[in-house]
Amino acid sequence: MSASGREYLSAMLDLLVYENVLVAWKPLPLNGYMIVSHEGEEISLTAQQADMWTRGAFAVYLALVDQRRISPRIPGRSSRT
Repeated sequence: MSASGREYLSAMLDLLVYENVLVAWKPLPLNGYMIVSHEGEEISLTAQQADMWTRGAFAVYLALVDQRRISPRIPGRSSRT
């Protein structure tokens, strides 16, 4: 995975933590990633697996926002009904 790909993945993981989809994440040696679920499960993934998992989680998050089932916490966003 390229440096820009790692930065993009890190940004998406940070947003998922900020939006309370994940509890935490951290990089692992050899381009791996550890994500922590709300159940306390620690999931070790390769960079490619983490990228795929994150894209899926992000798509679900965006679908829930689009359906107005959850409200994003992103700063500066006004609440519109």
